[in-house]
Amino acid sequence: MYIKKVTKRNKASKKSYVYLHLVENIRTEKGPRQRLVLNLGNINVPSDHYKELANCIEGMLNGEGQLFSYKKIIHHHAEKAVRKIKQKRQVPLEGEHLPSEETIAIEDRRSVDILSIEAEEIRSFGPEYLCHRLWQELGFSACLINQGVPHTTLPVLEALVVGRLVSPGSEVHTKRWADMSSSLYELCGLPLRDSLSSFYRGTDILYSHKEILEDHLRHREEDLFSLQGKICLFDLTNTYFEGLCNGNSKAKRGKSKEKRSDCKLLTLALAIDELGFIRYSRLYPGNEYEAYTLEEMINDIQKSCPGFKEEATVVIDAGIATQDNIDFLKEKGIHYIAVSRGLPPEVSEVDDTFSVIRENGSEEVAVRYFYETNDEIFIQCRSKGRSLKAEGIYERQESLFIERLEKMRQGLSQKGCMKSYPKIVEAIGRLR
Repeated sequence: MYIKKVTKRNKASKKSYVYLHLVENIRTEKGPRQRLVLNLGNINVPSDHYKELANCIEGMLNGEGQLFSYKKIIHHHAEKAVRKIKQKRQVPLEGEHLPSEETIAIEDRRSVDILSIEAEEIRSFGPEYLCHRLWQELGFSACLINQGVPHTTLPVLEALVVGRLVSPGSEVHTKRWADMSSSLYELCGLPLRDSLSSFYRGTDILYSHKEILEDHLRHREEDLFSLQGKICLFDLTNTYFEGLCNGNSKAKRGKSKEKRSDCKLLTLALAIDELGFIRYSRLYPGNEYEAYTLEEMINDIQKSCPGFKEEATVVIDAGIATQDNIDFLKEKGIHYIAVSRGLPPEVSEVDDTFSVIRENGSEEVAVRYFYETNDEIFIQCRSKGRSLKAEGIYERQESLFIERLEKMRQGLSQKGCMKSYPKIVEAIGRLR
């Protein structure tokens, strides 16, 4: 084997591209010919190391040990090339038939000393097999093919989805995981193109069919798990970008729930049922006001689920439960449970008896009837966990307030500290 440099020219742009081909000489009826073993692409290897790289690849394929170790970069490119060559050899050629299991069991049965076996290129299998079975049961491949996605692109799309579950990371990390650590391609087949660009394009393909995939997934889950969808919980969260994201119109600055307000944010709105299955999702700019999203999400859900109004009870927190949203739900005739944004009114006669609705060790949730109007019923909820959290916040604020007051008091007798009465009074007023 040896490496040959190939230059290709684009007639439209008049640009030249250089590739390295790993070729070998073979004898044919028409004389000696060159056969392409692998297209190495545009790798950064000096020309005086071509022979060394070819020898390293050939030695790895033949299982030959090396007397002298190759350079690290040569060894890295050789390992990558050998892995691709082995993958190509695993795929049967056109017209080639693999032997049946019975034939293999009869003709190729050998005795093996298990102490002499060595394992290399170890890959995980269990999580990938489980996710691959779920992919098949949910019918993702058929759904994507119906949308015009090529069959040869499905392995990359499945790797992107399974990778988020098994080994979450970026497209670069997912490609490295699928190539080096996972046996997923042995289950779903090899992709036609295994470049990093194909993973970026795969992400775009999945996002372009987001609504169709969500609708398909919702109906499949309802069939598989007999979901009723009586409760629909709405909430929003956000995540941050590590970068400028000047080309992303939804990357905006706002209040980060992960304490990363120094970064641009992206808001995710979810509607889930009582068992935690996602019924609807949408991405909003990072500075989106929570209360403005409910009406759009309800309208979109009703378009995809005509019986949503009669079936579901919408649950929203205080951040979404504005008076406009409450009036919108009433106008639509949708039942709702909301956290009140204001203080409860003073009621003369209130039953002080709380009914415990959930008790799990130290965690206890109790409710009681408070009062009702013509079309709403107000109840009061009490939770031990919530009470302990409120007490902790109050104690922390109190200790911080006392600490700052003590610092001001000590500053009255120290040089260079604030001593003006009006300024001290103003500083105390700013303490919280």
